[in-house]
Amino acid sequence: MLSTFSGVEHRLQFVKEVEGRRFYNDSKATNILASQKALEAFEQPIVLLAGGLDRGNDFDDLIPSLKNVKALIAFGQTKEKLAKAANQAGVKTVLFANLMEDAVDLAFKHSNKEDVVLLSPACASWDQYKTFEERGKRFVEAVQSL
Repeated sequence: MLSTFSGVEHRLQFVKEVEGRRFYNDSKATNILASQKALEAFEQPIVLLAGGLDRGNDFDDLIPSLKNVKALIAFGQTKEKLAKAANQAGVKTVLFANLMEDAVDLAFKHSNKEDVVLLSPACASWDQYKTFEERGKRFVEAVQSL
């Protein structure tokens, strides 16, 4: 039974494998601690999609959890703050996207077979979306269209 459980929607939900890349929707990760836990769930290289509403946080607490992140695709009001944390963590590639579709396309282009592409925003969605569910749905739709 557990082997067929695919997860709960928007909570580290496996979406699809595309050319060896595994895509996960963790749009419910609306704070730093939730994204830390998601990042620590994987040993493979990660392309992280993150960003959203700026609540005044810095992302220093996220830095240790970025050790397996090979690329960050940042969006929303916090994109510059996330880029700063990623640079401090030694993330090799940091890119910005305005639309979820663009973020997914960039993540695909900057990932390789056996990488994880993870939407785990570490922020609320309200700067661009009405809810985290809407943000997650847009991610899933973008992945399905690859």
